[in-house]
Formats: sequence, C-alpha cells, structure tokens
Amino acid sequence: MIKFLQGLLLAVAFLGPAAVQAQVPQSTAETLLRKSGLWEQLSDIAAQAQAAFAQEIAQSDGTPSETERARVVGVIGQAYAADRLRRAVADSVAQKLNPAHVAMLERWFDSPVGQAVTRLEEAASKDETDPQTLMAQGASLLAKLPAERRELLDQLLVASQAAEALTQIAINTAIAAQRGAASAMPSEPTVSEAEFQALLQAQRPQLLQMISGLSLAGFAKAYAELPQPQLQAYVAFMKSAAGSHFNTLCLAALDAALTDAANELGRRLPGTKDGANT
Repeated sequence: MIKFLQGLLLAVAFLGPAAVQAQVPQSTAETLLRKSGLWEQLSDIAAQAQAAFAQEIAQSDGTPSETERARVVGVIGQAYAADRLRRAVADSVAQKLNPAHVAMLERWFDSPVGQAVTRLEEAASKDETDPQTLMAQGASLLAKLPAERRELLDQLLVASQAAEALTQIAINTAIAAQRGAASAMPSEPTVSEAEFQALLQAQRPQLLQMISGLSLAGFAKAYAELPQPQLQAYVAFMKSAAGSHFNTLCLAALDAALTDAANELGRRLPGTKDGANT
C-alpha cells in the first residue's frame, strides 16, 4: 500500500495549483472549476491511481492473480471515479467560495494568460509518461533555468501551497486507506490509527522536503512553454486575494475528496482477494 500511495502521489504531483448554506450557486462553482482546469484534471486521477497500482505490482515480490488484479483495478476506478470526485469538490467550493471573488476569478480564467495556464496544466495532467521520468525531466529543466525564472517558480510554490497541500494529502490518504482496510477486516491485527498517524507525522519534514523538490520539478516541466511575462502574471494571480482564496478552497476540497476515496479504496480492497470471492 505504501508503494502504491507513493506512486499515486507522484502521479498527482503534476496537478496544477489551481457552511451548510451554499455561498455561491453550484453552477458557478462548477463553471470556475471547469475554467481552472481542475474539473478536467479530476477525470485523470482514476487512471493515475491504476497506473500506480500496476507499477507497484511490477516491482513487488508477490503477484496477485489476474482476477484479483482486475478486481483491484475496478475498485480503484470506482473509488476515484471522476463524477464522484467532481461532485465532492464542487459541493465544497460552492459552500465556501466568497461571492465577492467570483468576478475577479472569471476575469482571470477567461483571460488569454489564464486560458494558457489552464491548457498547460490539463496537458501535464494527461501526460502518460512514467511519473518518475516526468520528474527527472522536470528536474533537468529546473537545473538549467535562469535565476529569474527559478525565482518565479519558487514564488509559485509558496503561493500555490502545493508542497504543503500534497504532503497533507499524502498523509491523509495513507491514514484513510489504513482506516478503510481496518474497518473491512476488524479481526486482523494492525497498528492503531493514532500510532499510524504519529508515524506519518514524524516523517512529515522529510516528506515535505521531498515533495517541495518534486513540485518544483513538476512546475518546470508543466510551465516550460509559458513565456516569462505570463508566468509573472500567474504568480501575481496566485498571490492575489481572489486567487489565494480559490486555490486554498480547491486544495482543501481536493484533500477531502481524495481522503474519502482512499478510505473507500481501503475498505473495498480486502474484497478483491480470490478467497473473498469463492
């Protein structure tokens, strides 16, 4: 499971930083998510998770049967289904988005620069190159960047909260998957959730450092074709009140949706064994 989570983390690392009573209509939240590119990127997560599982199987000592493998792929597809993730993220954004920021967000996403950024982030999300190779390519590009552009990417990393968000998503995903598996097999011996969480939290500094490097490499790769003035404009948007507010809401919504999906995956994985289907 840990190797699977690491693979999934690498896959989603190329995602762009993008109350009970709803603060904005559901349609407004959905429109903004579509324009930001996150709506489309959410449709790629199931395939990325399945690819991470396939990579783990290829590197593991034990090999599941073909029927077990097919069941796991199916369960991953259901847990991370696009409609499921989109509904959860849109609901959360609609509930918490400040209406005062909507006009500014629409202007940005409808602008030529905003549209260019969205296209690049969607393309990065759909890139089928092995995540390890993508990161190596990004690291190579990063090492060759002029100081001014590297500084802009450093600013984008801070403004987008990408490293902190991915670190929290990785921890929450691991905990949720373990919780789901424990609920499906209550008689099986396992570490407590508190112990598991303490173990992961102890590793947070190292995980954050690793993810910061991966995120910068991902930015170098994803935005390689974005001209310097447009990258400057993107950084300025991410630092703005509207951009920061929307980005924070999307990251929190993504975290919650992926945590729920991991819990569902962990809960259903024991049922993929041949022994559970006789």
